[in-house]
Amino acid sequence: MSNLVEWFEFQVPGKVICAQQCVDSIGTEMDNIGGSKVLVVTDEGVENAGLTQKVIDGMDSGSAEVVGVFNEVPPNSEIQVVQRCYDKVKEADADCLVSVGGGSVMDTAKATAILMVETGDLLDHQSAVYTPSGPMPPHIAVPTTAGTGSESTFAAVIADHEQEMKLIFQAPEMAPNVAMLDPMLTTTLPPGLTASTGMDALTHCIEALHSEMHEPICDGLALHGIRLITRYLARATADGEDVDARTYMLIAANMGGVAFANAFVGIIHAMAHSLGGHFGTPHGIANSILLPYGMEFNLRYSDEGIPASYRRVAEAIGLDVASDDDDTASRKAIEWLRGLTVEIGLPQRLSEVGVPEDGLEAATSEAMIDGCMFNNPGDPEEEEVLELFKKAY
Repeated sequence: MSNLVEWFEFQVPGKVICAQQCVDSIGTEMDNIGGSKVLVVTDEGVENAGLTQKVIDGMDSGSAEVVGVFNEVPPNSEIQVVQRCYDKVKEADADCLVSVGGGSVMDTAKATAILMVETGDLLDHQSAVYTPSGPMPPHIAVPTTAGTGSESTFAAVIADHEQEMKLIFQAPEMAPNVAMLDPMLTTTLPPGLTASTGMDALTHCIEALHSEMHEPICDGLALHGIRLITRYLARATADGEDVDARTYMLIAANMGGVAFANAFVGIIHAMAHSLGGHFGTPHGIANSILLPYGMEFNLRYSDEGIPASYRRVAEAIGLDVASDDDDTASRKAIEWLRGLTVEIGLPQRLSEVGVPEDGLEAATSEAMIDGCMFNNPGDPEEEEVLELFKKAY
């Protein structure tokens, strides 16, 4: 226990409900938290799949009225989208939000909630920690992917295309009041999205274990998240109708979200954010490609206990590492994870997903000032990060 942190805070987000068809009672939950005029935030894909309507139908279980639907959220949400969503709030006179979708949708709703409190321009409220000037509006989040865990995190990641970067807005008050994990809303998610969002969740768990802010409560959540994802992600990808696998993936993504909301993440996410901001690389894909390279990079930080942390990853996966030293056990885990991404059909290199080689230096510069980088063990140098990008290319 010599590397036990001297001090930590752990904050629990809102209520979590997990059950098949739990969205049928979403209206009751909105009554409980005081919302009366609901704007539903979603995207066209989720709406076209009929999932948004299922949630709207569930609002009949309570007295709140759905006064509008905003369905313009792209895969990587951006400042202008949030502003348009807020315009819809004002137009509909909404006082609460229901987000139905993946991380981009839920983050859009969280950022819109900031404007519902503060008004004005979202950029005016971007800082290391956002402090609301009043109570946040009621918000229920319904994830349709098992990935970001955004339904239980304290942050929203929003792209600013003018600056070619992703901005992070964070405050404990930004966590939705209720997260509803309904596996029946994830059974139609295509295999590729199931795989990439699942790898995002796995990256949250692994980075929360090795972050500068890691602590025992988050470690417990992260380790069990790793156990569940490594057992059920391939199953959920191969058979979308496997409700058990879908349920465990939603639970694991939620656990990873709570873990990294408190412990934060590191170099892998810093690099992935940069790729998303510059080139629109889907977040889960970027994390999936970078995860093994980032883990290999961090093995150099033995004084910070990183090989010992990754040994626990190997054990959570279920690998036989009893007779191995920490470094060997770590490398077995890394190779197993590479094999997983091959099995579930994900790209292996950045060159396969439209990242231009001549853009790696700009991506590196951006990654170096991403807040996640400062939470990575050690103190990575810019040339080391550029070399890491090149290895993954």
